[in-house]
Amino acid sequence: MHQIRWARTLATTIGMLAGMELTNTPIIIAPPASCALVQKQLPSQSLITVNLLPNVINHCATGGDLIFYGDSYPSNILLQPYEILSAELETTNAGEKNTFILFGDTNRDGILDTKDYFKRHYWNWKKGAIILFNNDDDDGNKSLDWQDKLINGDKDIEDLAKLKFKVGSNFAKAKLVLEADEKASPYINIFQKDEGGWKLVNADGKSALAYNRDILFGVEAKQFANKDWNGLLRLKALAIQDGKIVAEDTIKMRVSPWIMLPNTAPVVEMYVSDRGKNNSQFISQIRAIASSINTTVQVVPGGNTWMQDTMKIGYVQFPNQSRLQNFSVVLESHLKSNARSLLNNDFGWFEISKPRQLDVFNQWIDGYGNLQVTPPLPGFPLGRIYYGKAGSVSFHPEVLDFIKAQEIQGTPVEIDTSWLMIRHVDEVINFISTPSGTPLMLVVSPEAGVNLLKELFYKGYGKAKINRELKEQTTVEAALNNKNLIEYNLKLQRENVNPIIVKLKKEFNLKDEQIIPIPAMFGYGGYSWWPNMVNSVEVNGHLLVSDPRGAIINGKDYTQEAFRERIAPSKLKVHFLDARYYHELRGNTHSAINTRRQATEKPFWKLLPPTLKKP
Repeated sequence: MHQIRWARTLATTIGMLAGMELTNTPIIIAPPASCALVQKQLPSQSLITVNLLPNVINHCATGGDLIFYGDSYPSNILLQPYEILSAELETTNAGEKNTFILFGDTNRDGILDTKDYFKRHYWNWKKGAIILFNNDDDDGNKSLDWQDKLINGDKDIEDLAKLKFKVGSNFAKAKLVLEADEKASPYINIFQKDEGGWKLVNADGKSALAYNRDILFGVEAKQFANKDWNGLLRLKALAIQDGKIVAEDTIKMRVSPWIMLPNTAPVVEMYVSDRGKNNSQFISQIRAIASSINTTVQVVPGGNTWMQDTMKIGYVQFPNQSRLQNFSVVLESHLKSNARSLLNNDFGWFEISKPRQLDVFNQWIDGYGNLQVTPPLPGFPLGRIYYGKAGSVSFHPEVLDFIKAQEIQGTPVEIDTSWLMIRHVDEVINFISTPSGTPLMLVVSPEAGVNLLKELFYKGYGKAKINRELKEQTTVEAALNNKNLIEYNLKLQRENVNPIIVKLKKEFNLKDEQIIPIPAMFGYGGYSWWPNMVNSVEVNGHLLVSDPRGAIINGKDYTQEAFRERIAPSKLKVHFLDARYYHELRGNTHSAINTRRQATEKPFWKLLPPTLKKP
């Protein structure tokens, strides 16, 4: 009897509310069944997922779940989630008058439509609207587009994250405002489109918007996520009458992350400095290789010798008009660089750190040769970033904080580079591709270097010259007789290189057959005694390697042949370059060249590490 009386009372209440025009009290629509609401079937048409009494709080709903409707609702929306209700109620006459919906490209298909209503007030790495850090130059004035607080033509419009704000006629006389959360507010610009174009609007929760039934906003970010801001924006639209909030809706967005590219990614362009006669042969070799594979080379007159250290070219992604846009974005280091000259439309630029005072032993540790990323690995579809640390001195902490804030390429892995003169990880390991798609990790091996010399000696080539035409030129026999040099290198293998291999095998989920020891020798203090072949650059099926200037046996360089044999599974075509100039300055081929590489065609939200796949 009590159940019948309760059902009749609730049915009467539903009928009364269905005949009322909603005024200032929002009706809260419950979210999907995952919130474990108890749903009961009534004998007549009813919408059980609606909290009918204004004072009853549904703890499973959020501020973004508020919606208005008027004197009727269609029968086909029974027990449907809020996002579906908001779309269907909007199509009714009464619903149109009370529509109050703020939405963006939640499903990342580049189109704003009712499909984007779903979960717009949440954000995770798989779903949710994306903002671009608008740091390219679409109007050619050599400044970043976000800085002028203007929309610089059609290309700049494409860089805006679009939001639609559908506002029913019942709110024509209300004060409409936007309110960005306090954390994100300093890092975004918001524009509203009207008949005069795009105008900057204030998202302070106080400044009134121009009313329109269909308002279009454009949002740009003024920086990437970093240690001070996680990149998330919570933007709220409010309608205010008589000093009271009568309607609100919320969307969450996040700035697209900056993604680094590995040595194995396809190369679009190479960059090298012109140092006159010192590296003219080196440049000629690079140009010849590039022309054979339709890759361009930009030669910078008098530029920084160590082009790898001056900048790091990554990319960002943005869904736009049913297509995925990939933009190159260069991170400039504190070293003298041509990075700013790369700024143009669809090529962004930014910097993070300022030079810091370091002791003489660690003065080069912040060069970007000390910040690298692996190819895709198990558990890390976009690779994993790694860097060098020497005792208590690590790679620049501000840059590392920035890298960690991107999240997409995992927690960076630290490698001990204290035993190296330059302290860079690109002197220790490098990755190259294979036809199978499983990358190989090249690692310097002083032990293999010593063994190579022993092989030559036992084969009767003790008088053969090594380090030909270099300051360290000597013979195989003389090198082996230098007991201190040999013991020094074997100690490096035991105490430094082997622990790195053990660590990276675990961190990068590598199999033994993927780890390729490359013969190397180091002089006292940790410089490459002969040109470092690990310090190499892969370019579209070719591998650019410093000529090791090994012993010439039967017309062939014995060290070159040992290298070719070890990397044979890669099927890469090896080119040994005249890198004498760089070697004498304690660097090699990878240190001298920078590259702009092609981004993956898959969106980052489909290439997430396991830690980011959780809802």
